[in-house]
Amino acid sequence: MALSGKSGTVYIGANRVAEIAKWSLDCKADNIDVTSFDSEGWKEFLAGLKEWSGSFEGNFKPTDTNGQAAIINAWLNGTPVSLECRIDATKKFAGSALVSFGIEMPVDAEGSFSCDYQGTAALTPTLT
Repeated sequence: MALSGKSGTVYIGANRVAEIAKWSLDCKADNIDVTSFDSEGWKEFLAGLKEWSGSFEGNFKPTDTNGQAAIINAWLNGTPVSLECRIDATKKFAGSALVSFGIEMPVDAEGSFSCDYQGTAALTPTLT
C-alpha cells in the first residue's frame, strides 16, 4: 500500500520543527572487497560500516525556537541533535545527527529553511 507524505514531520528532541514540507533520508553501507585467488573469478564482499544522512526543508519561521532556531544553535555550537524523521504518528527513523542549514529569501516567494544532517551513530527505524 502506498503512503501519503502529508503525515510526515521532523522532530528535534521532543519538539516538532515548524513548517517543514519535505524530508529525505539516505542510508548507505561500505562494501569491503575480500576477493582472493580462491574466489573463482568472482568478486566477494563483506558488509562494512553503515552511515545515514539526509535533508529537510520548508517555510522559514524564525520564531520556532525549539525547532528551526534549535537547529541553528546546534550548528553554531557544533553539537549533535536528537533527530526524528516521522512518516506518521507511529513510524519514524531516529538518531543523533550533526546539522547544517540554509535560509533563502526570494523577493517573489516565501522564505525557506533547509537543513542537511549527518548521522553520528546508529539509526533506529520504527516501522510498526
